[in-house]
Formats: sequence, C-alpha cells, structure tokens
Amino acid sequence: MTSSDVISQHEQLDQSNYRTNETFSISLEPLYIYCGIAYIPSPQNELAIIYTYNDKNILELRRIDDNNFDIIRSIELNDISLSIDDFIWCSHRNEFLFMSNGQLITYNLEQEQITNTLIIDKDKNKCRIACNSTLIACVDSRTLKLYEINTLKYLRQKRLDHVCEDIEFDDQYFVSTHTGKLEFLDRTLFSIRRFAIGGTSICRFNTKLWLIADAFDDRLLWQSLDKLLLTICHIHQPKSIVVIPVISRIIVQCNDPNRLLIYDPISINSCA
Repeated sequence: MTSSDVISQHEQLDQSNYRTNETFSISLEPLYIYCGIAYIPSPQNELAIIYTYNDKNILELRRIDDNNFDIIRSIELNDISLSIDDFIWCSHRNEFLFMSNGQLITYNLEQEQITNTLIIDKDKNKCRIACNSTLIACVDSRTLKLYEINTLKYLRQKRLDHVCEDIEFDDQYFVSTHTGKLEFLDRTLFSIRRFAIGGTSICRFNTKLWLIADAFDDRLLWQSLDKLLLTICHIHQPKSIVVIPVISRIIVQCNDPNRLLIYDPISINSCA
C-alpha cells in the first residue's frame, strides 16, 4: 500500500469510526511534569514526549508500532535551562521547534544540538507554536506572528481579541483555541467562523476534521469548519493531542494522573 493510499483511507475516517472510550492507556511517571507530545513521521515514526524533572528538560522518544510505547531514546536538553512551553516536529526542516521563555529554538535531533534561537516575545510570555510546509506560526497570549520556515524571517502578525490557548493550521485555515471560543481564520488571517467552544490544545485529524482537547471541561471534541460533531467527556486534564495518520491512531496526553490515552479506529484493519 502506498502512502497516498494510507492518506486516502485516513480521509474517510471521522468520529463514527471511533469508540467514545479509549482503546487502552499507558501510565506515565507520576512525578514528572509533562510539557506535551509530538509525532515524528516516517521514517522515524516515533512519539516524542518532553517532561521536566529536577529542573531538567528531558526529550523522550517512544515507539508507536505496538501497544507498549517502549522508550527508544532519552535525551537531556542541557542547553535549554527554562521550561518548554510548547513544541512540535517540523518535517520541512527535519527539526524540533521548541518554545521556551518567549524564544523559538530549533533543535536538530540527529546532532542533539540547538541550531537557531529567535526572540518571539521580549516580555517572555508563554508562546504556542505550529507550522506547515512554508510558515511557522507563534502565538503569545494575544498576538499571532508568522515566520518564513526556512529563514525564520518575520513576515506579519495579527492582534487577537482574546487570550489564545493553542494554534494549528494547514494550507487553508488557521484554527485557534481560547477559553470558551474556537476561531477559524483564513490564509489572510481574517476571521471566518467562531464557535462557543473552549480548548487548550488542538490537532488536525484530516483535511475535514480537527480535534480539540479541553482541560477546563475534561473533554475531547471532534470539530469541523461547520459544526461540532461529537464530544467525548470525562478525559481528565487533557494537555496535548496528536494523530498518527499511518495507523489513524489518536493519542491524548493527560495530567493528574500522568498518562496517554489511545484511540484506535473500531476496525483497525480497514485503515492500516
């Protein structure tokens, strides 16, 4: 099966292909403070987890091709002394993008070293980050800033009228989450839809659907541009969410207790 076949099958999936309770869960170390999770696609096909322990930032890489999520590699991020507020894997740069203390930090995994740093917010607010194939988007509490993905050159910004919790975007839409509000922006950063739905983390499921983790109301939301499709409640303290397209697996990182919740399609063979 080609990668295009896998993508095509994943596009056919929606909330009706999943149960409202997790397939299984993985317990995480209760004493660590987890910063979130990210997916590193092929050829690595790994789950990246960052946590803080004894004032040290640790990057952990885990398998996703079985149900044990075994640890493959653990890296102490010695050059990042302050907490990491958000991070993603940037396939176009083949690097991690970290947000820490108002700075964007690019990190080469193979060399295990920082390659660039850029001040995003001189006031050192917590910032969120997202990217596509051409742009990097950074958001402090109220300002969305865009940068060119290769050069990190500043391009433009938009002042938001609410405190932003998270940002995600593809080639068509920017989607931002806030306390009690979900907003879709077009490519020009013009607001086109708003929903009275809160969220603390957001992830694109496919070209039609988005997933929103809401730590305030302990729930996971399936959302399209047009309407809310399904609410999965009683997910305690969801913090970060990723989708593994090759197996259509949804992973939610939760706090208190620290764990991963895994959602698989009802018929996994139909999309594997």
